[in-house]
Amino acid sequence: MIFLTGGTGMLGAHLLYDLTKSGARVRALKRKNSDLLPVKKIFSWYTADADRLFQNIEWFEGDLLDGLAIREAMAGTDTVIHAAAKVSFLPADSSDMLYVNTTGTANLVDAALELKVRRFCQVSSIAALGEQDGQVAVDETLSWKNNRKRSAYSESKFQAEMEVWRGIQEGLEGVIVNPSVILGPGKWNSGSPRLFQTVWNGMRFYTDGSNGFVDVRDVSTAIITLLQTDNWERVKNQRFVLSAENLPYREIFEAIAVALNQKKPSFRANLLLLQLGWRASALISLLTGKEPALTRQTVRSSVRQALYDGSKVTRTIDFNYTPIANTIQHTGEIFLQDLPGKS
Repeated sequence: MIFLTGGTGMLGAHLLYDLTKSGARVRALKRKNSDLLPVKKIFSWYTADADRLFQNIEWFEGDLLDGLAIREAMAGTDTVIHAAAKVSFLPADSSDMLYVNTTGTANLVDAALELKVRRFCQVSSIAALGEQDGQVAVDETLSWKNNRKRSAYSESKFQAEMEVWRGIQEGLEGVIVNPSVILGPGKWNSGSPRLFQTVWNGMRFYTDGSNGFVDVRDVSTAIITLLQTDNWERVKNQRFVLSAENLPYREIFEAIAVALNQKKPSFRANLLLLQLGWRASALISLLTGKEPALTRQTVRSSVRQALYDGSKVTRTIDFNYTPIANTIQHTGEIFLQDLPGKS
């Protein structure tokens, strides 16, 4: 049986769909008040058999910070996919995010060691990798270096990885995947799917930055393939960057606009404008108590030229990436179909 965390997120829901479709037995961790309807909706976008597949999921109510509950949840499983994480770029969330992401992973690793789990997959992020100057692509060999410009999210994912490497030193067999920006259908008001909603609502600005992008279906497929028995001995105790293409944000926004039959963003937001924007957002947030539309970290990310090399996984297992143009077109079609019930 496979134990999955983060099953109510976009990637987690796709993993649940792929696993249940293949006939795998899955136990998924969820919080007490988790909304499972978005998971079922994601299933429905891919199959007319969504209800039956969804019913094959064994849900376990618990919290990653409760070590005893995690041991109970993992009992009888032989594979762990840890896809849950707190994600925020708000300064007020930094300490809590570092604690949740690190301690939650440590609890899973400790339980996996105690219960002698055979395989452990940590879903990390490119944020946990080192940074290049934009001329050389980041790959699995680059070490993370701390500096004041790194986000608290980056540090939390790096520290979470350290818990997995610690577990490997103590006898755990694991693999770490580092996806770039994951694109695909999900809850349109959160995460990367929010890009489609933003463009639909009339996005007029673009930035000069670039990043790596990958289809959510590819991330799910890569994880499941890495964990297969035939592949495990040659992939275990390694990391794999999962990134299909490096593209400018302008190209991504324009492709989304075309997929949604909307106007392309035509105004360049330079660094000065963005710096004024995040400061104004911070002031508005302070006065209203609402989450700021921009932060210092999101601005920095939006103008950074980042390149990632995700080819190692294609050289190691039987796996190929979906072109990002296809990903955007597919996601756009689902978005347009889902408009009446869009949340």
